[in-house]
Parts: sequence; structure tokens; C-alpha cells
Amino acid sequence: MSMFHTVLAVLALVHPPAVAPQQGASTGAAATADISTAKPFQTELLDLGFEAALEIPVNPHERDRARVQEVVATTALRLGLKTRSAAMANQIANWRKGVVFAELAADAARAGRSEAAETFSRYARNAIAGAQQWQSDRVLAKLAEAQVALGKVSEAIESEKKFGEGEKGKVTAVLAAQSDSDFDAVLSEAERAIATGNFELTANALEICARLGERSDADAARWSRIESLAANAKGKVAREIHIRAYLRLADARIANKSPEAALALVDLAKALRDEVRWTPDAELPITADIARRLAASGRSEAAVAELEKGIASFAANEKLVPDVFRAGALCAAAEAFAAMGDAPRALEVYRLAVEAGALNPNARPRAEDLATTTASLARAGVEPDAAMWARLRQIRAGLTDPW
Repeated sequence: MSMFHTVLAVLALVHPPAVAPQQGASTGAAATADISTAKPFQTELLDLGFEAALEIPVNPHERDRARVQEVVATTALRLGLKTRSAAMANQIANWRKGVVFAELAADAARAGRSEAAETFSRYARNAIAGAQQWQSDRVLAKLAEAQVALGKVSEAIESEKKFGEGEKGKVTAVLAAQSDSDFDAVLSEAERAIATGNFELTANALEICARLGERSDADAARWSRIESLAANAKGKVAREIHIRAYLRLADARIANKSPEAALALVDLAKALRDEVRWTPDAELPITADIARRLAASGRSEAAVAELEKGIASFAANEKLVPDVFRAGALCAAAEAFAAMGDAPRALEVYRLAVEAGALNPNARPRAEDLATTTASLARAGVEPDAAMWARLRQIRAGLTDPW
């Protein structure tokens, strides 16, 4: 049994309140406590990736190791593997442990499991002792989301007052999604934030817009204000953030069965992408996200064409991309194919990602790419074939000096 699996078994015994429903919880809340629809291959992928991350020496690579551990652990939570996610969090050596426990707290709070939420919140706060403010704020902002879910709105609002600009507006965004919040007042607050021209406040205001767009009471007049606000963000926030804001709004339109309105937003995102020249590794994930929205809006052929064009461009310019950035870009494209229902093509692209991640002569970047690629495969629900499993395990076995 590996060290990670030993910790997984022990944590399940030592910390049952964190992963089990509280006494008297409703049947619905209890059913979501530790039940996952993840398939065995997804669990195996996550374990393989996390074990690869554990191989990275803490000294001098603590930050890189923790970053990829967070990716795998939050993916486990996303797939409903909550006990596993908690066990993984327990193995993280720095403040990112708090990020995962805060995510677990928010998840438990949304399910109405207040005891578990409080337990995870305590773990998260303990993990950020001595952290920098921006690191602590990231964790505390997620814990504020848990407070909102538990009905402790005033506490969450008070918490946000202490945050730096990077997290200002995060609580407002959570509240914006609630049907009983004042839609127009929240939208006005977002407009004021964007009017400041502050990068971080603008980014958080765009998140508020996305949450408002998801609401059923977002009528035509309100949508007009939302879209005008998003347009006013141009030049006040990183272009990638602006693009993804339009795509989030497109998601809301898709969910509300307004595909033509969604396509108009996708076109705005494409226009922002096409106005500048990107590095190949930066452009492909954006193109993949655009393709996913095209497919979800009923334009499957256009989506495939967009994504294949992006992959062809990436391949033609791959030599311009440092090997440490190749696998991540290809995984984004593979996830898009999986989301569009083309698992065979997704597997082909994942094969390219696996090989791209194995190029670096140092073991640390190979371990990082193995961890993030296996997490991507698990998220996408794409099962490796026998040859890929063998290759993944071969890469895992080869993680030795030099790091």
C-alpha cells in the first residue's frame, strides 16, 4: 500500500465528521455526503496523478508540488470523491491545503451538512496560519461562500471587508446568484466596480455579471445592462479574463435555452481572441472553450472545425512552445472533444499530451504534467486504453533524479 493510500484509509477513520452527514441530516443531504458516480478508472487516474505529485521533493519544489496536488484534489471533489479529496488535502504542505479544505467546506455547506462544513472550515483556517494575505484571502473567500450557503450572510459580508482587492466582490457574486437578492442593486455595484478601472475589481465584477446572467429573472432589459457592462470591461482586465467572461455569459444563455443569444456572445469572445497574436499554448485552450460553447449552442460542425483548426495551428507552431507548457494546452483541447461527445478523438489528443509531458529531462515537470494530465482525463471521463495505461505507469516509474 502506498503512503497516499495509507493516509486515505487513516483519514476515513480519524475524521468521519468531515465526510459523513451530521446526525439528523435530511435524506438528500446524507445521500450526497460520500457518494460518487466516478468510475473506477477515474479514481485510478487520480490516485496515479497524486502519487506522481508526491514524488516531487518538497525542498526545493514545495510550491510546484502543492499546486498540482491542489489540481488533483479539487478534481476528486468535483467527481464526488470527497473522502479522497480530503485525504489528498491532508498531504499538501502549504497554504493550498486550505484551498482544498475550503472547497470541501463550501461543498458540504451547499449540501446542508453544517457539521462537516464547520470541520472543513477549521482545517482550512489552520492551514493558512502564516500565509501571505493574498493566499489567506483566497481561502477565506471560499469559506465565506460556505457561510452564505449556511445562511450566515452577515458574517460572510463582514469577512469580505477585510479582503484585498483580489477577492473583493466574491461574496457579492455568491449572493448575486440567489433569487432573493436585489438584482438591480447588485448589477449597479458591479457597474461601479468596473468604472474604477481597477484590474482585480473589474475581474470580480465580471464574475458578478455571470452569476446574475444565470438567474431566471434576467429579462431583456437586464441582459442589455449585463452585456453593456461586460463590453465596458475591455482594456480594464486581461484579455483572457474578458474572453472567458463572455463565455460564462454564453453558458447562462445556453442554460436558459437562448442559443442565438449565446452565439452572439461567443462571437464577441472570438473577436477578442482574434484581435491579438497569442502564443500557441495560450491560444489553444481559449479556442477549445469557444468550441465547447459553439457545440452547446447547436453548432457542432463549426465547433469541430474551430477546434481542429486550433490543434493544427498548435502543431504547426509547437516548436515555439516550451515543453513544460505543451501538455496543458493539449489537455484543454482533449477535454473539449470529450465534452462534445467525441471520446475517440479526445483520446487521440490526450495521447499527444501524454507524450508532450514526458519530454523534459527533469522529473519535476514530468511529474507535474503526469498529475495534471491524469486529472484532466478523469474530469473528462475519458478512459485510457491499455497502451495509454502502460505509458502513464511507465512515466510514473521513471520519476527519478534529476528533479
